[in-house]
Amino acid sequence: CQYLPKTDELVTCYRAVFYIGYCPLLLLITTETTMKVTVIGLGAMGGGMARSLLCSNTISEVSGFDLSTQLVQSFYDEAHAAGKSTPSLSSELTVENFVDETTDVVLIVLVNEAQCQSVCDKLLSIMREGSCVVVSSTVSAAWSKSAEAKFSERNIQFCDCPISGGSVRALNGEITIMASGEPKSLEYIDPILQAMGKEIHVIQGGVGMGSTVK
Repeated sequence: CQYLPKTDELVTCYRAVFYIGYCPLLLLITTETTMKVTVIGLGAMGGGMARSLLCSNTISEVSGFDLSTQLVQSFYDEAHAAGKSTPSLSSELTVENFVDETTDVVLIVLVNEAQCQSVCDKLLSIMREGSCVVVSSTVSAAWSKSAEAKFSERNIQFCDCPISGGSVRALNGEITIMASGEPKSLEYIDPILQAMGKEIHVIQGGVGMGSTVK
């Protein structure tokens, strides 16, 4: 199977010692962080990034949304084969049918600000508090800061994470990511960044700095 966890992925282990009489019993309890992710934009870069997420054992479900029925169906079939698809695939291609209150992270990989704005306007009324929007499209720092402010009003996290590297590296989980946002938000999406990127540069200064550096 091509969808195998990366060898350098870390699983947090907790060690507990129980004593039975004079004999210690060592119990290892392994916990995994599982996330539900929706990737919006399944083109050359977004499609590869979405597929790289299928290889991560910290991500339990990956949905892919696009206006192309063929791209959506193709990714759903691969996610299903990897055991990480949604129970069913909606025949109606709308953001509302691919994102709901159980979605932890929405990753946006679209062409321009106008497309990102259109999607974000919809996400504001769908996503739950504490979830996170990650924009990996080429947008301005000013737009990113404005989007973050709107999501922050609804207690939704927002990260600005532009990318480079090309479609082959995207598919292999080896892109370069310039990540910016609040520290707690970057920590929250770290499993996703690790699954997609070979070089992850955390840019200090908050949302917008990733786009500025790129």
